[in-house]
Amino acid sequence: MWFKKKKMLDRIVPGFERTEDTRIFFIPKIAELEDKETSKQKFVSPIFGKHVKDEVVLPLDRAAQGDIDKKYDAFRKHKKLTKEEAKNRYGNSYYEFNTISNADKKKILSGELNSDYLAQRKADSEALNPKEEPKKENKDADQVSIHDFFDTVKQKEEEQNAAPDLEYDFELSHDHGKLDADRFGPVDEEEEENPLFGEKEPEVRKQPAEKIPFIPPKAPNFANEPTPSNSEPSRLDRMRDQIVNDFDSYALPPVAILKKSAPRSTDTPAWIQKNIDIINQTMLSFDIPGEVKNFTKGPTVTRYEISLGAGVQTKKITGISDNFQMNLAAHSIRIEAPIPGKTTVGIEVPNEVRESVCFGDVVDNPRFLQSKDPLIVAIGLDIDANPVYTSLEAMPHGLVAGSTQSGKSVCIASIIASILYKNKPDAVKLLLIDPKKVDLQQFADIPHLVTPIIDDTKTALEALKWACTEMERRYDVLKRFKAVNVKDYYERRIHDAEFEKMPRLVVIVEEASDLLLNGGPEVEETILRLTQKSRAVGIHMLLATQRPSADILKGSIKANIPTRFAFKVPSTTDSMVVLDTTGAEKLLGRGDMLLSENGLIRRLQGVFLSPDEIEQITDFIKKQAYPQYLFTHETLIKASKSDDEGAELDELFPNVAKYVVTEEKCSLNKITQEFGIGFNRATQIVSSLELYGVVSRNVGTKPREVLVNDVKLLEILAKLNQN
Repeated sequence: MWFKKKKMLDRIVPGFERTEDTRIFFIPKIAELEDKETSKQKFVSPIFGKHVKDEVVLPLDRAAQGDIDKKYDAFRKHKKLTKEEAKNRYGNSYYEFNTISNADKKKILSGELNSDYLAQRKADSEALNPKEEPKKENKDADQVSIHDFFDTVKQKEEEQNAAPDLEYDFELSHDHGKLDADRFGPVDEEEEENPLFGEKEPEVRKQPAEKIPFIPPKAPNFANEPTPSNSEPSRLDRMRDQIVNDFDSYALPPVAILKKSAPRSTDTPAWIQKNIDIINQTMLSFDIPGEVKNFTKGPTVTRYEISLGAGVQTKKITGISDNFQMNLAAHSIRIEAPIPGKTTVGIEVPNEVRESVCFGDVVDNPRFLQSKDPLIVAIGLDIDANPVYTSLEAMPHGLVAGSTQSGKSVCIASIIASILYKNKPDAVKLLLIDPKKVDLQQFADIPHLVTPIIDDTKTALEALKWACTEMERRYDVLKRFKAVNVKDYYERRIHDAEFEKMPRLVVIVEEASDLLLNGGPEVEETILRLTQKSRAVGIHMLLATQRPSADILKGSIKANIPTRFAFKVPSTTDSMVVLDTTGAEKLLGRGDMLLSENGLIRRLQGVFLSPDEIEQITDFIKKQAYPQYLFTHETLIKASKSDDEGAELDELFPNVAKYVVTEEKCSLNKITQEFGIGFNRATQIVSSLELYGVVSRNVGTKPREVLVNDVKLLEILAKLNQN
């Protein structure tokens, strides 16, 4: 590259001191060297700006320079072959890779490899890649064909066997090229100058290495040996295997993957005695005879048992509950007057130090692990720190209610995890409905599901209808076998020739209030049918909601759900809806709950199951089995459309459609007033309008939109008249 000095301008950039050695370097015109015109561009110097007018050129077009590989042939020791020449000579275009490694050459020269193994390797290579015999021409000494080298080795081996007294000379013929002494070391024993160690090699290198007898490895049989990709069964084969073998190799999740809390201390804290003195002093100030006789410390609250004097009413204790809470400086207290089965009144006060209850603490117990009940569920610890279990089969349906951050979703997750810990995929099936789309997605793709997790209201309605149909089918099976329920059916009819497996089905609806609001009377009627009749056929339902309003959870539904899981709720009204009594508004949240079973209410601390533990459980299950869905969401939607299209339209459908399009809005109240019909009939007509695309879907509390005009409506009505 040349550099050119250019005359400087008189004007100097401020802050720059010009010296005699100042130079401006630039790239000269490449066009002058190549006799090619190039375009000129303005040059802006980083120091002098636009005052220095230099010229730059575009990058040189290498396409005009010809074949670069041929230009470099002058510097090659041997001419590079074209692809056609290489294929004719060596059998393939990439002859550089068809060579013997340096390590093999050294082993051959030292006697570590024999000709039998090399000949066998050659035969295997030819059997795997059959090709024509390469033409024998002068080849590069550094790139010896593997086939020629094998022939040479075999020939030298035969000569040695024929004349054992002669010296074994492994020098290649001129036709096949000679081994390069600079690359592979001296061929004979004469001392030669070594480029690495100088004139003489160190004595260590001249010592002969200890020869180890070489045992050639067994040549692989490529013809009969299956490829690694085909050796492992495919996903479809594994699914067929688990269906045929009834999950014989399926293993339940181990308890070791669950976390456990630290051991509880048996010492009595000082703050317990302090609270006892405050309670006694408060009763003394209100002239109430009695004192604290005993206490029970639980993980969250401590219950102080008060023994009242003769003739003292329990109302006096409940009447001063606010004074107890104020004197104890407690967040909230709950008074149980009297304690069931005892002659004392209980005051439940929050602990100063709250203890957590892990899911592993309750599951790792013989009562749970050795139980024969397939639907046993680990709930938490009671106030005596004893594990509490319940059974979905004994419930038979449950209602879980609580405000945000109260522990409702964790309780649902622990119930599902308990089922997974006790049952194989063919023993219990789950139907999960999650309108919020986030709470139950941790259990997606597990093999226990009958369908992917549902997050759409219309699909949820069709799934509940399928559950009702399955319920009626199971009743027909029990009737044919004269069985009272599923348990009796399995005990007495399992050896029958026509025995049919009837796995338990657990339907869990997260945020049931949203489903009841958007689904309307049809969803309410379906849930009511399931809660009334499904117990005997092994179908159980859990409804979870954070809005336990009386107008949503009606008495007809609650009457068939005897088991209630009440977490912290905002008001006594909500507590009355869930428990039919007060008390849930006094809870502390974060798993503090009241469990109502058969009229008996117990205070518990619910278990905590982290998302990491749920992921470990589901991953352990997914590695063993794949989901076998009984139906998909698309199947449910098609079935609903076919049912709706097959049903007869209401005679008022055309008139209501014209009225809706004219008014440009769809209101159930206006339709009932305008046509003098009931609410249920108006709902069915609006559903038909939605089916034929006249109005939009119902999204929450937003009104439906009218999607067609008068012309489009006439086309729809004309098609209906033709059909």
